[in-house]
Amino acid sequence: MKPLDADKDPRVLGPFELLARLGEGGMGVAYLARRIPLDGLTDELTATYHLVEPDEGADAAEPRLAVVKMIQPHLLDKPGARKRFDREIDTVRAVVSDRVPALLAADTDAAEPWFAMDYIEGPSLHNMVKESGTFSVGPYVALGLHLADALRAIHGTGLLHRDLKPDNVVLGPDGPVVLDFGLATLIERRTSQAITGPGEAWGTKPFMSYEQLHDFPSAKEPTDVYALGATLFFALTGRPPYPEEPLLTPPNWNGVGADFRPLLAQILVDLPGPRPDLDRVEMGLRALLHEAGLTQDLAFEELRVLVAEAGLAPELPPEARSGGVDPAVRELAQRAVDVGVAPDAPWAGGTPVDLSSGGADFFGIVDTDDIELAVDAAEDGVPPGYTPTAVDQPEAQPAEPLPAPADGSPEAPAAETPDPTSYPLQPPRPPEDQPAAAPPRAALRVAERLRKAYAHSGKL
Repeated sequence: MKPLDADKDPRVLGPFELLARLGEGGMGVAYLARRIPLDGLTDELTATYHLVEPDEGADAAEPRLAVVKMIQPHLLDKPGARKRFDREIDTVRAVVSDRVPALLAADTDAAEPWFAMDYIEGPSLHNMVKESGTFSVGPYVALGLHLADALRAIHGTGLLHRDLKPDNVVLGPDGPVVLDFGLATLIERRTSQAITGPGEAWGTKPFMSYEQLHDFPSAKEPTDVYALGATLFFALTGRPPYPEEPLLTPPNWNGVGADFRPLLAQILVDLPGPRPDLDRVEMGLRALLHEAGLTQDLAFEELRVLVAEAGLAPELPPEARSGGVDPAVRELAQRAVDVGVAPDAPWAGGTPVDLSSGGADFFGIVDTDDIELAVDAAEDGVPPGYTPTAVDQPEAQPAEPLPAPADGSPEAPAAETPDPTSYPLQPPRPPEDQPAAAPPRAALRVAERLRKAYAHSGKL
């Protein structure tokens, strides 16, 4: 976590005040942020941002921290970039579980699209094991049961994670939470598309299955089960099953107690068919609890105490703990809402963030945007590598003069072009003898999501 750069980083994105920079990569940048309480936030703007209100009973004095992710500006010039980013948001929205961060808000139509999700305060599993040591049976089983629940929720939406690893597991105050759905968004739905060649794959090799490495499009739920086993192996030993990539030989079992080996040996196999499903993994973990004379609640409490006593949660900036917002920041954001400009607009003219260094995406995800964007372009009928130019755009045609009124009255002055904003403004009421204008795009998008939700529930 690094302080904001006043010359590069915005102070506000949508209704969120940015507090610190969490990381950046080839895809974009992630910030620690908190919601700004604003007055007069219209229903339309709330719908545009897809804002999720706090649960009833939540402590209003305790600021709700968020991770705000912003797409890299230069990617917006590539065909399909916004659609791909919109898919990532839809993926985060689709998975509803205590074991994954909740989506709080998003704006895919902004000049630089962003979305916000819950910030989970705690150390990663990787840092926990490296700094505090390996797990005993209670915390080990608690970790496994929580991760199985997370994968069950992800699989229940028809997605795969494909990059479960210790760096993508945060040990929060309410238990482990799984981060990052970048690969799930990028690759799911692509099994019929030739986006990978033989031997090509994306993920983290020491924690991926043999089939994910060698036949990526064919990887299904068992590949996530393998990653779960490899992550549990790390919790016991501080290392992955294989130092570089999965092999056809058994892993090195040094440091793995005899009680843990039977279940892990079933999971860490090269063929997906024999691997247990999540229900059988859960049964094996509960059998370990029974043999150790522990209950599930005791195991969960042991893990909570272990994490709390380690004190390895990242240090937050002081303002993250305060209930108040910088008056200057709030005034600028509120003024923007009052005059009909998106809250992020006052900072839109700042120096753009230079994120061209590439490398790992937000929390270690390998950057595969070029591949995904090429597939999106092909789906949209755009040749690969095509970049729009001024030559390709249709020339603006001068507006034809309006005919003079039949009754000889003076012509009405031409309507002024409204200033562009990052969300639609309320249109003026049309005269009764003219058809009403089409509903705002944000309202149509919300209505479409509601229609789909009711359609799936069988109530519509």
